[in-house]
Amino acid sequence: MMTSKKEEAMQLAAAALDPDMLPRIGRRAPRVAMNAVTDFTGELGKVEKNLADTQQKLALYEGSLPTRKIRPELIRPSRFANRTERSFDDASFVAFKQEIASAGTNVQPIKVRPAADGLFEIVFGHRRHRACLELGIEVLALIQDGMTDKALFEEMSRENELRKDLSAYELALHYKRGIDLKLYKNWSEIAAVLGKTKSLVSRYSALAELPKAVVDSFESPNDIQPKWAEQLRRVIEADAAAVLEAAKSLKGKKMSARAVFESLINRQAEEFTRVNFPAAVWTESTQRITIEIAKTSLSDAEIKALRQFIGSLSNAGSPG
Repeated sequence: MMTSKKEEAMQLAAAALDPDMLPRIGRRAPRVAMNAVTDFTGELGKVEKNLADTQQKLALYEGSLPTRKIRPELIRPSRFANRTERSFDDASFVAFKQEIASAGTNVQPIKVRPAADGLFEIVFGHRRHRACLELGIEVLALIQDGMTDKALFEEMSRENELRKDLSAYELALHYKRGIDLKLYKNWSEIAAVLGKTKSLVSRYSALAELPKAVVDSFESPNDIQPKWAEQLRRVIEADAAAVLEAAKSLKGKKMSARAVFESLINRQAEEFTRVNFPAAVWTESTQRITIEIAKTSLSDAEIKALRQFIGSLSNAGSPG
């Protein structure tokens, strides 16, 4: 009797599993073989589904870095670090350190790159590292291999912008360091690479280039506001000596940052006396005397005599 097409298919499937079964296959044998093929196909489908699910889960972590705990003494600050020492001794840092002590480590990892001699350099997370260092506990860190200085600088910049505890002055120093270390040619390039407006970068430039005496006149440099920087730069350009003198007189005084700023930009105008001599211009104020002499108007002997005379006016130092 001719078998149906279904039975023929079952016989072929059974023969694929065991060719010796083909001559003695009966009416019930194909069912057994077909069940085996069905079971095999079902299991294969499950494996493929599990594989697809696993690949989908792995895709979520593609490009991510593993974390590990590192002894804090094996990690050094970055050359591009921008934190002032005041960021490590104020009340907010003390509270921050207590949070890390309670957790047993920094819950949010810092990022580092391998450095020489088996050490690591911080990409970002200087406060977290400092807290762990002072507490004597290991630092949870992500390790990025093969990171260039430029990549480090730009990632640090992006991470800094997300942090509320970083002052404008620290950010300004960070950008200036990128120029000082030859990563960027000038402030305009910094603006272009980091997507900043020229007006904002101009403020950062003015902040970063304030004279040390002016910065020290504030209780903390972190208190200096970006909008003050360009006004301070203008008054310094107009009369640097007077501004620096005023800044020195303000140092150590318990004044608000705004009061210091206003004292620097609103100095009392000094009265000057100016006398033109044949060989020099004499300018005198309440604080100083300035003498401008054309070198060609004096002989070598007169220059030597003048230098000796100026040197004799004070025992504190010598000319030069």
